[in-house]
Amino acid sequence: MSYHIVTTDDEAAIRKVLGIMLTRAGYEVSTCSQGAELLALLAQRPVDLILLDIKMPKINGLDLLVQIKREWPHIPVIMVTAFGDLETGIKAMRLGASDYLTKPVGQQLLLKTVDEVLHNTSGPQMHQTEQQLSEALSTLRDVRMGTLEAFSETLAQKDTYTKIHSLRVRDLAVAIGKAMKMSQDSLDTLAGGALLHDIGKIGIPEEILNKPTSLTAEEYEMVKTHPEIGVRIASHLSQLDPFLPIITSHHERLDGTGYPHGLSAAQIPMEVRIISLADAFEAMTAQRPYRDALPIEFALEELKANSGTQFDPRLVDLFIEEELFHL
Repeated sequence: MSYHIVTTDDEAAIRKVLGIMLTRAGYEVSTCSQGAELLALLAQRPVDLILLDIKMPKINGLDLLVQIKREWPHIPVIMVTAFGDLETGIKAMRLGASDYLTKPVGQQLLLKTVDEVLHNTSGPQMHQTEQQLSEALSTLRDVRMGTLEAFSETLAQKDTYTKIHSLRVRDLAVAIGKAMKMSQDSLDTLAGGALLHDIGKIGIPEEILNKPTSLTAEEYEMVKTHPEIGVRIASHLSQLDPFLPIITSHHERLDGTGYPHGLSAAQIPMEVRIISLADAFEAMTAQRPYRDALPIEFALEELKANSGTQFDPRLVDLFIEEELFHL
């Protein structure tokens, strides 16, 4: 019996590779680049298995999965996505996916998984796979946290204040996220982004970072390069991708006068806005080489004064109403 398998991915090269591997194994293969194309194909002819990419254009993979399971519940679906998206993979399993593969997909694992799903889609197998995914996600988080701590320690060797500052920003940012009832994934992004937001200061001379007096205009311009330096450092590790927006944009302002890119309003993600507020409040209330810590009351007035221009007004109100500044 020849099974008909559909592969979906918005990247033509990946569709082609998967198609070649499956065709050589004796399967009939169709390929789709987006959700509407897949749904049209399912309505036209029988399909035995779908390899569904989570990050699809227009209609994402999870929404497609829900629709497929509603209209064609007998067709097993294997989700395919990047390694760093394991938590989404677990969600897909709970929505009815039979299994989960991570890119790049090797031929041996691909054919083994396809064969197992075509011949065994029972509940116990799916439960076992979900448990394996949960364990993999836990391992990924441990590896990521170890990387973050290593970066933090590296920076501490150059500037002890920055490490202490980053830990304090993390606590404040996560507290804000919890008050907003954000998901655990978003809280993890806040925690990791806070630890890494100033990692680019590794590239700033120590005599500037630890200067006991105010910076000159030239020195300040040099300090302002730390977000872009941080992105260059962190972008070498794909597991740190979720933190890149925080690293590069934590000095942007709602009114567009921040740096390095002059982003404004809706261009600034919520996680970045949270880190920006926590970063500014901690910096004001911490002891610095060139000045004493400012009173909390003064810092709160500064947040209010810059609400709507530098900071998100909703976050300022929440921060004060929930008295998160006492942390």
